[in-house]
Amino acid sequence: MSQASTGMISGVFLPFFGAFLAWRGLSAGQIGLLLSTALLLRALTGPVSGIIADAHNDRRSVMLVLYWIVFVGFGALAFTASPILIFLAAVPAYVAYGAATPLLESVCVRLSERYNFDYGRVRIWASTAFVMMNVAGGIGARQLGIFVVAPMLAMAAALCIFSTLMLPAPPARDPKSKLMPRLRATFAETRELLGSGVFLVFLLAASVEQASHGFYYGYGGLHWRQLGYSETLIGIIWPVGVLAEIVLFSQAQRILRVFDPCKLLLIGGFVCVVRWTILAFDPALPIVVFAQFLHGGTFAMAHLGAVFFILRAVPQRLAATAQSLYFVCSQGVMMGLATLLSGSVYGAIGGRAYLLMSVMGAVAMGLAVLLARRWHGGRIIHGTHDERVDTI
Repeated sequence: MSQASTGMISGVFLPFFGAFLAWRGLSAGQIGLLLSTALLLRALTGPVSGIIADAHNDRRSVMLVLYWIVFVGFGALAFTASPILIFLAAVPAYVAYGAATPLLESVCVRLSERYNFDYGRVRIWASTAFVMMNVAGGIGARQLGIFVVAPMLAMAAALCIFSTLMLPAPPARDPKSKLMPRLRATFAETRELLGSGVFLVFLLAASVEQASHGFYYGYGGLHWRQLGYSETLIGIIWPVGVLAEIVLFSQAQRILRVFDPCKLLLIGGFVCVVRWTILAFDPALPIVVFAQFLHGGTFAMAHLGAVFFILRAVPQRLAATAQSLYFVCSQGVMMGLATLLSGSVYGAIGGRAYLLMSVMGAVAMGLAVLLARRWHGGRIIHGTHDERVDTI
């Protein structure tokens, strides 16, 4: 249920939030500034949230705090039209959502290893909910107006809170166990992780590949509207690619028996080059639909590669921190820069801005090749602290 509820937020946010902000009166530059500001702020909040969660050995409590921020922020958007107030509500909500997502991924991977189930079979519920909310968002926006986006986001955030409450609660802490020593130890191991050349190459490869979606996520729906696509049509074609994503996630274990994480990142970069080059030239609708199916390669293949690289290369005690660093670099720093640049380029050359994303896909391919040459397939750091697996 946790994956489904977080997928509901993305299912409304990605295709319709830019249009909602435009309806509220924000210019393309202001939209780009808002989105990029939130994405760049993840560079701080994401790792801090991960380090705190790892030091506490309790991801559930940190997730609850973050989801409450998401709920309040998105809920407030239904009651304000001032650009300043929109920034003050939307940025914290988007930042908190970005910080909670890698913690949830860490929880899912940890539980899949503990109880021996397929991570991909759980992850597909996020994709399925994403598709459902794409369609529901398109219908709602057409029937009730684009205003409906804010209440739908708040409702999804409320479900995130409820589903997180259903996760296993942490055991009672030893009163003699102090937080600050644990934070110092986790921070020291995080510095060791960031000092690993292999991990840095991985972060660059995964981040550049995922950030190549920057123009698509920030301006794809808005661009299609300017091409004359209705909200209903956007709500239908946006999730087409997620269907391929669902299929890939459902076969995650089989895929990983054939391709190692480095090869998955390489394939993801290659598909990015193909997909973004196609969309750069505003092709006919059937070709757009074909390009949407390639989302299974541009997102799912690379995400599986990243998640399982972390599982195999990073000690479990740093799982949340590593996931947060991956998410911050890919969906925060790099995505923020790509989104900010896309706003300016889109205003100048329109949909041809997709070609910048194609270049990023090519760069990601080169980095994936470098990673394959440098990583031996095992742990990249070995600390002195015992693995802690008693909580999620």
